[in-house]
Amino acid sequence: MVSIPVKMILPGLNKVMRDRAVQDIVDDVGRAMEADAGPGFEYVPSPHRFGARGYVQVASGEGARRQARDAVLERVLSRRRI
Repeated sequence: MVSIPVKMILPGLNKVMRDRAVQDIVDDVGRAMEADAGPGFEYVPSPHRFGARGYVQVASGEGARRQARDAVLERVLSRRRI
């Protein structure tokens, strides 16, 4: 096995990860996951100073019951290929 040294330039990586286009991709995937999860779940965009991010979370009692009973979010995540 060949070992290849990699040098990461963190300021450049952080700039890319904070870019609006990257957050748009994260938002698109998050909204698609919200739709896959169905009623009782919501996508919340949460940009951070170090990068793009967002969360799909329970938004109602119905969603909490479905999550507890059927592990909806884990199933949605396992079907996603990003």
